[in-house]
Amino acid sequence: MSRARRGETAGSGTMFSRLLFVVALTLPMSGCQTAAERAEEIAAHDDAACRDAGTKPGTPAYAKCREDMSNRRQMSEMASRIGMQNQIWSQQEMTRHQMMMGH
Repeated sequence: MSRARRGETAGSGTMFSRLLFVVALTLPMSGCQTAAERAEEIAAHDDAACRDAGTKPGTPAYAKCREDMSNRRQMSEMASRIGMQNQIWSQQEMTRHQMMMGH
């Protein structure tokens, strides 16, 4: 069966390799920042975004805005993890299929 019929593109393996390369490059950078520093950065960003949206600290609207920001960030992180898992699975399946086909 051709790659086109399986829904694969000629560069799918290359794209996965590039993705892994980017992840490998960014992992050491994330280690330069402590968890407390990252939490402070996130809090400052969320505070600024909620203030820019017109909410004032101490109000229910501000608390809701901060909660929404946190929830969106968690959903985004989960989606990123799922996407990475799907990429890994896809690469493993492609490799398994190629091995079965003798390529």
